[in-house]
Amino acid sequence: MGQEWAWVAECGAVTGAMMILGFKVQEASTEKETRYRVYDLAKELVRLFEEKHGTIMCKDLLGADLGTLEGRDKAVKDNLFRTLCPGFVRDAAQILSDMKT
Repeated sequence: MGQEWAWVAECGAVTGAMMILGFKVQEASTEKETRYRVYDLAKELVRLFEEKHGTIMCKDLLGADLGTLEGRDKAVKDNLFRTLCPGFVRDAAQILSDMKT
């Protein structure tokens, strides 16, 4: 039997979009101002993604807990990474693209 671990994680598409925000935001007059601008935009990104999907939590989006062997097996068996995840990536990218940075 495989080892199980707690999977309490945000959708990778949202996480990736947050990382890109750091590159998109124009430098403010200070590093602190830039950082806080990125924080505010990240909150907005999460709000917009949640508005569309109800959550940013991977297990809730997929209906499978990837922290368990059963959840991972379900995700593979039901082809969730190919059927659901591309839509989440597309939506996160669209939200990011539409944001005014």
